[in-house]
Parts: sequence; structure tokens; C-alpha cells
Amino acid sequence: MSTFREKAQGRTKQMVGQMIGDDQLVEEGQKQERKAVQQANPSQAKPSEAKASAAESSQVKSQGKSSDDPSSKTSRH
Repeated sequence: MSTFREKAQGRTKQMVGQMIGDDQLVEEGQKQERKAVQQANPSQAKPSEAKASAAESSQVKSQGKSSDDPSSKTSRH
């Protein structure tokens, strides 16, 4: 089954479980969605770590250029 379909089914199980109050179905859906994400990105152990590292790298990039850096200023000739 495709990763997209697995992820969608997991998400659907979560929503249905929440609507009917079935915590076991919600948990099963979370596991299925997590498994699909891991299959899609085998190099990443946890999706939350990937989000954190992406946020850190964007912070480093934004801090890399200071206001004194001449490359960040545009000149008018």
C-alpha cells in the first residue's frame, strides 16, 4: 500500500476514534500514521526531530547575516 494511503488511513482512524470516543482507535491511527511517515523517510527516526532540526537550521541561517554584513545591504550607484 502506498505511503500516502497508509498515512491517510491512520489520520482517518484518529478522527473517527475522536468522534466516537474510542481511544484505542485513535492510538492505532497514530501508530499507523507514524509507521507510514517512517517508511517514507527511513533516514529519520522521528518526524518531530526532523521538524526541530529544520527550525534550528532556519534560525542559524537567519542569524548568520548581521546588519554589519555588507553582503546583506544593497547599494545604489
